[in-house]
Amino acid sequence: MKKTIGFVGLVAGAAFMLAGAASALDSSFGAQSKAGTHQFYVWCTGGADSVKTADGSNAQEAQAALAGSVGGNCWPVWQGLAG
Repeated sequence: MKKTIGFVGLVAGAAFMLAGAASALDSSFGAQSKAGTHQFYVWCTGGADSVKTADGSNAQEAQAALAGSVGGNCWPVWQGLAG
């Protein structure tokens, strides 16, 4: 019983930390046009997906730069402007 409660607490703590990390991103529509470090979820066909960042004067330029470096079977999907 104590191990189960400890595991539930650990899972709840990890979820809380992930929620805090995600809130550091500005995913508002206006953030797409801002310069800075943009975060992307990189979807890959036939390979592992990942989360990567790229700098750019806006999200579109950062995405284009990242798309060129991750290969033809992967596509970066914008998640937000890293704060």
